[in-house]
Amino acid sequence: MEFGFSDYFIIGEFISCWGSFLICINTMLSYALYDKRQRMFLYAAGSTLLASLFNIFSVKCIANFSPQTIGICVFSTTLYFLVLLICPFVMSAYVCDMAFQHPKRKTIFYSIGGIVQVIYMIVVLVNIKTGWIFYYDEVAGYTRGPFKYITYILSAAYGFSIVIMVLIQRKYISRRIFWVFMLYPFISLSFVAVQFIYPRILLTGVASFTSVLFAYLTIQSYTMEVNLATGLMNESRLRKRIVSQRTGGVLFVMTIDNITMIQSSLDVSEFNQMFLHLGKIFMNYYPRNGFILSINRIAAIGKTIDEVKHKAELIAADIEKLSSDINSVIPIPIESYSAAIDFSKDENEFDSMMDLINNMLVRAKIAQLKKLQVCDESIFMDRERKRYIYKILRRELTLESNQFQVWFQPIYSIENKKFEYMEALSRLRDTELGNIPPQEFVQVAENRGLIEMLGFVAFEKVCKFLSENRDTVNAVSINFSAYQMMNPKIVDNVLNTINRFGLSPSNIIMEITESIFIDNYDLVMKNMLALTQAGVKFYLDDFGTGYSNLTNVISLPFSTIKMDRSLVLAMEEGNKGVSLFFDLVSTFKGVGFNILVEGVETNLQNKLVERAGVDYIQGFLYSRPLPPDECVELLKRKH
Repeated sequence: MEFGFSDYFIIGEFISCWGSFLICINTMLSYALYDKRQRMFLYAAGSTLLASLFNIFSVKCIANFSPQTIGICVFSTTLYFLVLLICPFVMSAYVCDMAFQHPKRKTIFYSIGGIVQVIYMIVVLVNIKTGWIFYYDEVAGYTRGPFKYITYILSAAYGFSIVIMVLIQRKYISRRIFWVFMLYPFISLSFVAVQFIYPRILLTGVASFTSVLFAYLTIQSYTMEVNLATGLMNESRLRKRIVSQRTGGVLFVMTIDNITMIQSSLDVSEFNQMFLHLGKIFMNYYPRNGFILSINRIAAIGKTIDEVKHKAELIAADIEKLSSDINSVIPIPIESYSAAIDFSKDENEFDSMMDLINNMLVRAKIAQLKKLQVCDESIFMDRERKRYIYKILRRELTLESNQFQVWFQPIYSIENKKFEYMEALSRLRDTELGNIPPQEFVQVAENRGLIEMLGFVAFEKVCKFLSENRDTVNAVSINFSAYQMMNPKIVDNVLNTINRFGLSPSNIIMEITESIFIDNYDLVMKNMLALTQAGVKFYLDDFGTGYSNLTNVISLPFSTIKMDRSLVLAMEEGNKGVSLFFDLVSTFKGVGFNILVEGVETNLQNKLVERAGVDYIQGFLYSRPLPPDECVELLKRKH
């Protein structure tokens, strides 16, 4: 027969060999060695290659059998039967790894499948003596034994085990993967059935290769651009889609803000089910245009803003239902925020669009805006302004710059009836934008990684100012950010700068907020103690806002507590505010702290804080922040 040996038709085995070889090479050159699941696929493809090769060699021996070649014939056919069922076993394990998340369930299947496979291989080896599966007769040649159907039975068993696993776990796997795993066992088994009916047409290798090829085309290549847990496409696919959208469209991104908290509160299977449900929600509305960017971000491409707005409302409603369902397990609601941008306006630049989306999502979170945020001209203008401010900061954050300055607000001592020191406040001016608000350029510096540089340059300017005005200015307080305080080199940087300008550590007062200690208490405390021992003083800034813990405050090496303006305003609202303020001042002074109050602007406020017994006052009533020269002149006049 053409394409065969003797009366065996083996062209399918040659095709299986070549195809399996190519898949093995491509898999090894990509990522198979770095992931257990991908290694399983590589083993399946490799065992298919070996089974097809041994089958071809075995058929060659059968076709040219003689009593003199019986040894090599038995050897080659035994090798073929040994590797024949490795592919079905590994492919079923591959499916198990995808379908089940619980390690114990995987272990149970691996153990059962492994035991069956080992028993089968022992039977194959024992077959050399028993002839249960096959034997070679000196006259008849290759002859099948009483267990000749064992390979068909086990192949069918592995195939049906895949179907059963997929049906059991259908709630936990994406729709695409479900149908892939449901179909390919039947396709593979159909080739086995053909060989069962027509034993001379060799298709066992083709059956294994078909399952490998099917998995390769639908899953392996798919995993490069699709998230298997949700069925949504990955970011790389989104980038390509946006570039290819010549007519434009709308990029819609939703972030699940508290996903890590939810993940830590659910077990693996519960979280995976919830995550899959999230993917299905998006797939329902965007079956061909849903994407996953990270564990907490899902995106889609819509046609118009109105369409996206409508679908965003439906998606939000579905997520609300999902949140209600998981509330029976954990009392944590799913918090989501969403934003959209018409990307025809931005020349399809993905990174630029994501920058805008991120800004909108941050705004939405801060303002607790649950509705879809749509990018308009003000968003574009705001982004361009932030970009320009960033360029200004990159250019002007130097000791010599006149655009980035440090102004000073004097601080009044009630006991000594004079200005004793001052606080440094950063200012940024541009010829085009004018005066840029501190909260604006500080936020840009934080977002773009310049906050440490900004803080250090401001500190250098303070030291330079002190060195030039030793006779007038005794000390200056300056804010230090969390980024600066968590720098392992901050102690050396601060002390070296102080020495470089010929100052004493007592000339410097570092203001920090209590929230700095939340992220890395030990490191901040270590740096703080080292600087305190060197002679630098620390003030606790903004007491009365956000995170405040009296026990922590008392245990930390602060010399002065700086009361926030909100506590001053509370005194004007009624007796409770007055009592609270007076009690706080009394408590802190009782354990040795000095008290500084900021934001005093009226005579009434001034009288109240003086009656409370504070030590220092800072506010517009005494002086606004002033440029260096004007502040020095004020101090000289008041002395």
